[in-house]
Amino acid sequence: MTGTTAESLAELRKKLGRLVSEYFKLRYKGAKVLSFPSGKGGVGKTAITINLAAALAIKGKKVLVMDLNFALPNIHMFLDEAPSATLTHYLGGETELNEIIGEVAVRDARFDVAPSESIVDLKKKIDIEKLKDAISLLKARYDYILFDHAPGLSKYVFYPVKLSDHVFIVSADVKPAYMDAMRVLKLLEASGINHEGFIVNMVKGSELKYFAAMNVFAVIPHDNHLKKAFLSGKTVFHSKMGFLSPSRKFFEKMAEEIIHTFPPDVGD
Repeated sequence: MTGTTAESLAELRKKLGRLVSEYFKLRYKGAKVLSFPSGKGGVGKTAITINLAAALAIKGKKVLVMDLNFALPNIHMFLDEAPSATLTHYLGGETELNEIIGEVAVRDARFDVAPSESIVDLKKKIDIEKLKDAISLLKARYDYILFDHAPGLSKYVFYPVKLSDHVFIVSADVKPAYMDAMRVLKLLEASGINHEGFIVNMVKGSELKYFAAMNVFAVIPHDNHLKKAFLSGKTVFHSKMGFLSPSRKFFEKMAEEIIHTFPPDVGD
């Protein structure tokens, strides 16, 4: 294969990626689908997703969190009301969509969760492309659908990211996480997928070190209350002492920014 041919194929892949992305954005009205990929594990991606869902729900939005970490899922630990099956079973063709939605209550609000089970534990294969059918049905029911991914950009991450309306790369302001986030950014850009900025978690101090010159959508401060709540299967909005959490106001601010900048599609 000549260099010219390889470059032409690479450009064609980028164009196809953009066309696929635009198709799904235009095809289904309703909820905005938000993705939160990360390069490195341990940067608090799930904590950010679940707390943002709580903040959006408290502000009156209908929210669904989908656990797309099919290796080590943990969104299920937040459930107040568990479904009879999981997203893993749905993508494996074993159950219907209405059987995989559970519920989390927070204050006077609630949001829904589609938990998963590990494909390693179940020893079953799933068809990740079936997620497209689920989104086409679920978009009309919600204002926001949040994807919680596994770290990295495997096919189980990359395909859902292509279905998303808006992508936020989650990282921490430390060198290893920053370098992995840059790899994710390059892969997204090479595929013609835009992102709305970085969400930088566990930030100590008032200034960013590695992400200072980057497009940062939100900053979440280091917060032991957030970590403690997460480990107990709660959000910072559940606790009566949640006002002591330095991250809570940042989630509230992020929710407000998302509602203002990325409102749901109301249709024709």
